[in-house]
Amino acid sequence: MKDKNIKDLVYTSLFAALICVATFIIKVPSVVTNGYTHLGDGFIFIAVILLGKRNGSWAGAIGASLADIIGGYAYYALPTFIIKGIMGLIMGTVIERLPETKNKWVMGAAMGSVWQIFGYYMVGSVMVGNFITTISEIPGNIIQSAAGIIVAVMFLAVFKNTPIGREMLES
Repeated sequence: MKDKNIKDLVYTSLFAALICVATFIIKVPSVVTNGYTHLGDGFIFIAVILLGKRNGSWAGAIGASLADIIGGYAYYALPTFIIKGIMGLIMGTVIERLPETKNKWVMGAAMGSVWQIFGYYMVGSVMVGNFITTISEIPGNIIQSAAGIIVAVMFLAVFKNTPIGREMLES
C-alpha cells in the first residue's frame, strides 16, 4: 500500500512538472485577457488517462498553476488551479461512465474542454469587467483544447508501444 502511494505521488509530481513545462515553454500571448494559449492541456489529458481521474486532475491543476506563477500570470493561478482540476475531473468521470470504447477519453477530453472554455470565459470577463470583449478569447481556447487532444493522440500512439506505456495503460 505504501509503495503504491509513493508511486502515485511520484507520477503525479512528474506529470505536474511536465504540464508546467509544456504550458510555460510553448505559449501564444492573448491581447484581450492578458493570458495565453499553450500545449499543456495535452499533458493534462495524458495525465488523466495514465494516472486516473484523481491524480491526473491534481497534476493538471498544480502544473498549470505553477506555469502561471512562473510565467508572470500569478493572478490567473487560482482560477487555473480550479478550472484545470475540474477539467480533469470531468474528463475522468466521462471515461469512467462511458461504456468501453476504444477512444472514450477523447469524449472526456472534449467535455472537460467545454468546461475549461466556459471557465476561462467567465474568469476573463470578470477580470476585464466585460462579458462581450472576452468572447474573442473563445476561438483561442477551442484551438488550445483541440491542440491538446491532438498532442495526447500523438503521444499515446507512440507511448502505448513502449514497455512502461503498456504497463501503465493496462493498469
